[in-house]
Amino acid sequence: MKMQKMSLLSLVAALLLVSFNAMAACGDQVLTKLTAPAYANLNAILTPAQVTKFKNKLNGVTGAPTYNSLLNEANTVAALIANGRVLITLPDGTVVVDTSKGTNNTYANFQAKTINENHNSRIAILDAQLWACGVGLETKTSTSTGDVEVYLAKRLGAYLDSAGTVRLSHK
Repeated sequence: MKMQKMSLLSLVAALLLVSFNAMAACGDQVLTKLTAPAYANLNAILTPAQVTKFKNKLNGVTGAPTYNSLLNEANTVAALIANGRVLITLPDGTVVVDTSKGTNNTYANFQAKTINENHNSRIAILDAQLWACGVGLETKTSTSTGDVEVYLAKRLGAYLDSAGTVRLSHK
């Protein structure tokens, strides 16, 4: 009986180690896709400096004026992308800003969590939060627009200590 418990504990420890190592860095396929035209343009816009700017503005949101500053930055970046969209979430997937939602982007709607549905299950956002490199990629039909969109998400901060995620997309 004692031997079975030790074997079970060893198995659980091994699985945890493998799971942790799987999340330790981006896979080669992610790094390769970042150079593909569909993602390369988004990646060129979402530079480390831009990620830091979004992180600082998100961390600074305390009311309507600071929220509007974040929203203005998101709209400015979205305008750089043909048919572009910027979505910013908290680490739990709460949508802070979604440039495709227009006038629905208000501080009051953010507080009420009514800008858009929670995005914690979106692959690009989830991957950006889980991968050590902080990048997530996805191509899918958008539930918001109904169009096929290419998504690039980057974590806003360190693994397990981020402000949230910013995701760029285009049709």
